[in-house]
Order: sequence, then C-alpha cells, then structure tokens
Amino acid sequence: MGHDSMRAALIYQHATAEAGQFIADALDAQMMTVRALLEDPRRLTNPDSGDTARAEE
Repeated sequence: MGHDSMRAALIYQHATAEAGQFIADALDAQMMTVRALLEDPRRLTNPDSGDTARAEE
C-alpha cells in the first residue's frame, strides 16, 4: 500500500471503509426516495401551488 507501517495501513483501510459505507448509505437513501416517487408521483411538489409537502389524504 505504500504506507510506512502496518498501523498506518490499517488506519487508512478503516477510514476508506467508513467513507465507502457513508457513500453507499447516501445512495441507498436517494434510491429509496426515487422509488417512492415512481410508485406515487403525487408525492412530487406541485410547482403552481407552492406546497412543499404532500397533503394527507
């Protein structure tokens, strides 16, 4: 890996694994939002009404 010590290599691996998990979690949240919108397009904001949230039915 090019690190000066095994400890430095392990710290780097741990940090990159955490960053990778953070990215994966963020992408998962975005995909869940997209899927929900595709299942029920009424969740989208109506630009003419100025509403930012879906009205309860």
